[in-house]
Amino acid sequence: MTKLLTKARFAAAEAFVCEQGRPLDAALLALELGCGSPDDALAELVAFQNGDGGFGHALEPDLATPASSAIATSIGLRILTGLETPARRPTVVAAIDWLAQALDGEAGVWPIVGEDVGLAPHAPWWTWSDDVAAGWNGFRFNPTAEILAHLYRFRDLVPPLMIACVEAGLRRTLAETELIESPYDLKCAIRLAESEGLPPDLARPLDGLLRRSIAPHDPADAHTSPFDAASRPESPFADVVDGRLEPALTALIAAQRDDGGWPWNPDWDWSFVDKSAGGAAVKAWRGVVTREALETLLAYGRVES
Repeated sequence: MTKLLTKARFAAAEAFVCEQGRPLDAALLALELGCGSPDDALAELVAFQNGDGGFGHALEPDLATPASSAIATSIGLRILTGLETPARRPTVVAAIDWLAQALDGEAGVWPIVGEDVGLAPHAPWWTWSDDVAAGWNGFRFNPTAEILAHLYRFRDLVPPLMIACVEAGLRRTLAETELIESPYDLKCAIRLAESEGLPPDLARPLDGLLRRSIAPHDPADAHTSPFDAASRPESPFADVVDGRLEPALTALIAAQRDDGGWPWNPDWDWSFVDKSAGGAAVKAWRGVVTREALETLLAYGRVES
C-alpha cells in the first residue's frame, strides 16, 4: 500500500513552517499551496539582498555574514527563477550586476565565498582561506553551474561575454571530469542540465556525465537524496533513480517529527562554534527542509486528499 502523508500531519508541517520557519519559507510554501503570491515571496527575498545587488544575511543559513556571496546569490537566483520573476525587476538586475563584478574571468567561475565570511559567525566549512578553492573543486560546479543555469533564464540582461566566459570554463571542466563525486557539485550540475538555453555541445556531455555520476551515488549519503536528481516525477533524470524513489518517499514521510517539522542532520549543527548563531541556523534549516519535504510529497502525490 502506498504510504501517504495524512491531512493532519500535513497541517502540522504547514503550521511548523509558518510558526517556526523564516517568513521567506512561509511565503514560498503559501505560494506552492495556492494561497500566496509571488510578490509576497519576492518581498521576503529582497530582505536578504544588499545594496551591491548580491545576497547575504544568512540566506544560506550556515553563512550569517551580511556580505554578498556567490553561494547566497545562487540561492537568491534559484528563488527568483522559481517565482518566474520578470527579468527587468530591479532585484534581478542588481543581482546580475553583482555577479558580473564577482566573476573570476580567468577561470570562468564564481568563488563560492570571500574573506568577508568572517564578518559574522559561520559553519566551519565556510571558513575562508587562501586555498579555499581546493576544497570546493575550484568552484567549477558549485556554485558556478547553478548560477549559469539561472543566467540563461535572465539571458536578455546578461552581458554575452560573461556567459561566453563561463561556458568556456564549463567546456574545460566537462572535458576533464569523468565523474562528479561531490553531492553539492552534483546538485548544481543537475540544475544546469535542467535549465533551458544550454548549448547542445555542452548539454550532451553534461547529460552523460550526470548519468554516470548519479547512478553509482550512495543512496545512504546524508548529503543528498534521489530527489536531487528527480524533484518531480517528470524530471529528466528520474529514470536513473527510479528504484530509489519509492523507499525514499516512504522514508521521507516517516522522518517527520512530532512537532510537524522535518529534522536537520545533527552532524551539521555548528552550535559548538557559536551557540546562538548555530542554533538559529538549525531553526532556519528545519523550516527549509520541511517546506522542501512538503513540496516533494505534493509533487509525487503522496499527500492525503
